[in-house]
Amino acid sequence: MTIKLAITSPDDFAKSLDAELQAFLDFIQVLQTEQEALIQGNVDFLIELAQLKSEKVVLLSQYAMSRSRFLDTQGCAPELGGMGKWLRQHNSPHIAEVWRQLLEHAEAAQQLNKINGVMIETKLRNNQQALSVLQAAANKSTLYGPDGQTHAPGMGRPLGKG
Repeated sequence: MTIKLAITSPDDFAKSLDAELQAFLDFIQVLQTEQEALIQGNVDFLIELAQLKSEKVVLLSQYAMSRSRFLDTQGCAPELGGMGKWLRQHNSPHIAEVWRQLLEHAEAAQQLNKINGVMIETKLRNNQQALSVLQAAANKSTLYGPDGQTHAPGMGRPLGKG
């Protein structure tokens, strides 16, 4: 989904921020669903969620760029301080509240994403350890020699001996 809202007025700005807030709420829902899938070990669903998560991040980036462009046209830096300056110059309790909520939800999303990342790393590490154990067990299994007798690996005749 690509946003095409040209922000040319405070009303457009308010609409864009409302949409950005909704996009953050949707993103947080995806992160919560991802966390549940991680807990349940639903790998197939995680693969589907990765695509959706990526799409949500792109959408949020588009809203942020649109907001930054508008702030720049208003003589405000396209960053946190610029938004504060714009809010001080304009009396808009609605925009101030939406901005406060955006910052709050952005922090919540960051924390959720960090927790999910730790969960993914832990699961990967556990899977790698389990795989190492299985590989070690496979290497220790007994083999049958040409005489039909079982031999542990490495227990055959030494190299160079006939």
